[in-house]
Amino acid sequence: MKAVAYLRVSTQEQSLERQYDDIESFASKKNLTLVKIFEDKISGTKTKSDERIGFNQMKKYLELNQDVKNILVLEISRLGRKNNDIQNIVEEYIEKGINIHIKDLNVSTLDDYGKRSFASEMMISMLGVMSSNEGRLLGSRISSGKMSRAKKNLAFGGKIIGYKKGEDGTPVIDETEAPMIRKIFELASKDLGMRNISALIESEFGRKIAIGTLSGIIRNTFHKGERKYNNLDLNVPAIVSGELWQKANDSIDTRSKFGSRTYVHTNIIHGKITCVCGNVMHQKVIVQGGINCFICKDEKCKNSINRPWLFRMIRKAVIKHAQKTKEEQIRENFKLQILAFKAKIDLNSREVEKLKNRQKKVRDLYLDSEFTNEEYNEIKAEIATKIEEYNRTNNKLRDVIKTAENALEIDIQYFSEDLELFKNEIKEIINYVIIDKKRVLINIFGWQEYDLNKPNPIKLGWEARKPLNERYLNEELPSRHPISDEDLEMMVDDYLSNNSPN
Repeated sequence: MKAVAYLRVSTQEQSLERQYDDIESFASKKNLTLVKIFEDKISGTKTKSDERIGFNQMKKYLELNQDVKNILVLEISRLGRKNNDIQNIVEEYIEKGINIHIKDLNVSTLDDYGKRSFASEMMISMLGVMSSNEGRLLGSRISSGKMSRAKKNLAFGGKIIGYKKGEDGTPVIDETEAPMIRKIFELASKDLGMRNISALIESEFGRKIAIGTLSGIIRNTFHKGERKYNNLDLNVPAIVSGELWQKANDSIDTRSKFGSRTYVHTNIIHGKITCVCGNVMHQKVIVQGGINCFICKDEKCKNSINRPWLFRMIRKAVIKHAQKTKEEQIRENFKLQILAFKAKIDLNSREVEKLKNRQKKVRDLYLDSEFTNEEYNEIKAEIATKIEEYNRTNNKLRDVIKTAENALEIDIQYFSEDLELFKNEIKEIINYVIIDKKRVLINIFGWQEYDLNKPNPIKLGWEARKPLNERYLNEELPSRHPISDEDLEMMVDDYLSNNSPN
């Protein structure tokens, strides 16, 4: 019977000749005709069979010469360095009906009938156990090494966006990427969807980030200074505050809870539009049926408004508002009133402190039996009522100040054409929208109200039939009572003074 032999000698071994002599002697002892010897001179780094030229040549030779059914090796270790590799090679050749004869173990993988031998079964089982232990030991060593390095805040691959590996191997903030990370969290905290965040980041920073990557960035506690490695909690430099991180994650959780927020038909005034009858106006869009409007919740009311027209008017109103609030006189009026209101809050707070001190004195007098129980309760209730009035007044003043400050801070040069982004931009600008039978009221910041005539449905229909680039070219805000600059200044003063508690 024909046989081939495989020899593998490391670079540190001296004699290949001796192996030739030994393998020929082994073949003779097995009554096999040795037709070819394959060999590999190999370093310790190349141990897999697919990295060995001689082994692969033997494999190909056996495929081409089906009459050769025996392989001779001097030691089982010559088949591979790892027990798992040896086990796979033995199994492969048993399946092909090729007998492997191993000299040092005095084992043949097939018996005289070409069946799997008992000795080979035992050997394969042992190799499997040894391979498993080998893998566990290696894994344990690797895991232990990583854990040891992690405890020192090392074992950091530097693959977290916003960070890089410092000279000592610990993570440090990458100042070139940190501004982008902060922006991502700011946008996420404002309830923006991932697609819109991705678009804004690409526009501002010129970097396209996949939706999945964005979600991973926002979810990663690393960015708020908490590195989690197995059961370890480690401190790292924070790019964003814990508060901002939580707010962004709460926003994502809310969006996930109510399903996908990929709005096909975004309602930019959700929760702010009502019918004159007091009911909510619902958005109704049926593309196939040509329906695109807001309708009153009360079916008997039958009040409605064209949705695209209303959105265009809101856009015109907020743009006009943005332009007006840039005018110096209006801004000065706001600033002076804000200062006056803050001073009033301070005075009221001092009065509250005086009343609280009076409360303590009255209580002491009561304990000294200077007041009857009835007198004490009456005085205590009177003081509590005054404190509550001052606090209520201050809360109202703070609301007015916040409104005025928002009006000063809003400085959007350009409002987005994307409705989802536009919705977020006008969230703090639009106060309410009321739809009457013949008019529309758009209230901005609670002090400027646009009173518009409802559009003619027939004219809107004709406009909609025009080519896109010719539609609504001369469309203006159809104000029932146009607001002059002087009137606008008076409105600001009236709003601030009317909302100022006496």
